[in-house]
Amino acid sequence: MRNSAFIVIFMFVFIFISIFTAMTTPVTCCISDPSVTVVYNLDVDTEFLKSLSQEGFSFTVVYDVIPSFGAEGRREFVVYKAHYGLATAMVAHDMVVIKDHEEKYDWKTGIKTELTFLQTMGVIGYIDVNTISKVASWESTYGKNLFPIPEEVEFISFQNEEYPVSESVTTDYFYFLNKWIAVPGNGTISVEGNTLSILLLRCGAEILADTSKLSLFAPLRKVLLVCNSIDYELTGKELKTALEERGYAVRRITPQQFDTYRWFSPRIILLGGHQSPEGMGEIVGSLLTEPEQQMIEKTGPYLFAHEDIDFPKQSMIFLAGKDREETRVIALARIDDIILWLQSA
Repeated sequence: MRNSAFIVIFMFVFIFISIFTAMTTPVTCCISDPSVTVVYNLDVDTEFLKSLSQEGFSFTVVYDVIPSFGAEGRREFVVYKAHYGLATAMVAHDMVVIKDHEEKYDWKTGIKTELTFLQTMGVIGYIDVNTISKVASWESTYGKNLFPIPEEVEFISFQNEEYPVSESVTTDYFYFLNKWIAVPGNGTISVEGNTLSILLLRCGAEILADTSKLSLFAPLRKVLLVCNSIDYELTGKELKTALEERGYAVRRITPQQFDTYRWFSPRIILLGGHQSPEGMGEIVGSLLTEPEQQMIEKTGPYLFAHEDIDFPKQSMIFLAGKDREETRVIALARIDDIILWLQSA
């Protein structure tokens, strides 16, 4: 009898200790690193991404950077320098992971730049990049996991509270907007019926990534022509046609697209001066020096060239006058010089 009682007591203590240990030991099945953002549930053609090495795309391959949350098999990641600022991009077949290397990293612009890069190259299909980038700007000291919300979901459940998905929701624990949700890096989601539930896990894993030896890849071989609608109609169309007739592919972008696409091309033409409307002036004013701006105002028009602004071997030229007519004069008068500049790429 005593032996039986001892066995029962021993088993009770063992079970209690096991449960207590499980409750107090951090679960290492998630990332709670404030420098990491993960965009889940994507359809990424990683084999095509790796094939871009023929174009100068520099990357390494690693495995299981992010836990699989129950998924079977190893997950392969293509690791490379992110195209915006100091960050590392880690891309798997079903997710994109960004790890920043500076505290002031702009997550909205960073995520938008990288997803736009993957879309531009045809590595991923259509996704709502603008919404995802806004959701990625939500701040969390644990990092962020971003998920698309299935169509059937009508409510978000967290800590005995329910929130309808018919409107945007921002709390200390999650941010929801237009069918995308951000939860802390130690969080995941599950869907049952029409309700999405958020689960926060206890973990402390950290991602280490060194891309210092990898070069930044400029994916667009097209020349980027940046200008507002006024200068495009007056001058940009003619300049674009003149360059295309000489065999160069030119892509016109608006000033609002510049912060994203500036990381994608080794040759960029900026048409207009620092006083141009529609956002063009702010861009030119941030890139030209004060003496250069004064030269345009006093004696313009001018052509200026700046090298290695965003990454090595990138070059930008600025065609600007005191007004739109002078900008037209300098642009069309310097086409031969622009051709020589393009040939030097």
